[in-house]
Amino acid sequence: MALTAGNHQTTSPVEPVSQGSLGTLVQNAGMSLDGDQLRQLAMYRDLLFTSNQTTNLTAVRDPAGIERRLILESLRLVAPLRKLPGIDTSSRRSLIDVGTGGGLPGLVLAIACPEFSVFLLDATGKKVAFLDRVVQSLSLANATTIHARAEEIGHQPRYRNAFDVVSARAVATLPALLELGLPLLRTGGHLLLPKGTAIDDELAAGHRAAAILGGEIVSADLLPDAGSTIETRLVIARKRSPTPAAYPRRTGIPSKSPLGVDVPGNGPGRRGRDPS
Repeated sequence: MALTAGNHQTTSPVEPVSQGSLGTLVQNAGMSLDGDQLRQLAMYRDLLFTSNQTTNLTAVRDPAGIERRLILESLRLVAPLRKLPGIDTSSRRSLIDVGTGGGLPGLVLAIACPEFSVFLLDATGKKVAFLDRVVQSLSLANATTIHARAEEIGHQPRYRNAFDVVSARAVATLPALLELGLPLLRTGGHLLLPKGTAIDDELAAGHRAAAILGGEIVSADLLPDAGSTIETRLVIARKRSPTPAAYPRRTGIPSKSPLGVDVPGNGPGRRGRDPS
């Protein structure tokens, strides 16, 4: 079933960093955005900065940091997103950002990639309310918020097997992200999971978890720096067959008892735990 984005389903003024600083950052990174997109990113930056003073949306507290550490890092995903197999930029595709928080990377991707219907999923009501305000202020017709948990919507027919791409940024370990994300993908869809560089143990567990869930990790390469000082490995996983109906497990279990991880006492060769 095709999903089309749009609308929600379920301090004192600050002196903003100039829009020009964002334009310079984007240009130096070798990216191409038009004036409207730059204005939307600048508005988002200012709304995030202001709202973060009263609602915990991000640990990054200054506008310049929001530009470099949050917006630029999200924009680094645009090129690999558009290069995914089966992604045709001339037709509408769907992406869900799991645990989006203040809208990262999903809201930035909605601005930079208007050919995608982007769904912003978060379990915290205050964060979803902020995202609703941003979507309305920026007139983002291709963005929709969802106030729910991935463990819940992964079993709902409307969302299970529904998306072309799942993204998630720093919300859980790799095995947990695979368990939350793969059920949401159509067969042949992809997960985009930016990670740090020291992830060898996570990758080993991730390969085992992916096999249980009907997926496979296809790459975990360093992203081109694009003017960033942060080293990022982008884990890309593909859904090759339907995820067993038992997954995702109930709320909290994917993180507390991740698939693919050695469990003491299970004996050699036993990995993970039974669904619960």
